[in-house]
Amino acid sequence: MKLEEKILSIIDPPMNYRGYEIVQVRVIGGKCPVIAIDLDRLDGSPVLMDDCENANRLISAILDVEDFINGSYNLEVSSPGENRPLRKISEFERFCGRDAKVETRVVVNGRRKFRGKLVRVEQNSQDAVVYLKEECNTESIEVGVLHSNIKKAVVKRF
Repeated sequence: MKLEEKILSIIDPPMNYRGYEIVQVRVIGGKCPVIAIDLDRLDGSPVLMDDCENANRLISAILDVEDFINGSYNLEVSSPGENRPLRKISEFERFCGRDAKVETRVVVNGRRKFRGKLVRVEQNSQDAVVYLKEECNTESIEVGVLHSNIKKAVVKRF
């Protein structure tokens, strides 16, 4: 298990309990790495400085107790910003109606990059299809992309 995945698995449940969602965990650098954590509020409100400070204290305490990171590190907790990454199906569902950019791993309809409004997510037994409505000149085109084929997706939060 990668270090980012281990950190996420340990801090995600207590942060969810307190009304936060861990958007991503990055470990940057080697000797004294920076552990950069982006979090969002589950209630949809903007992430404030107080949220970051409170989350930083809690995450720091959890990582100190678990003590699986060798050596010292710097912890940075912040908002994901205006362009929030989307990964989980539940995140795509939550942000339906918002403008999004999606990049796929494979070519879909002759392209790999799409920009439009998230309109819906349909789940089937193996995967989910994320639908975007693109505005092209005077017409709207709806494009469906398998969730498993999405390489990168971001949504405008505000």
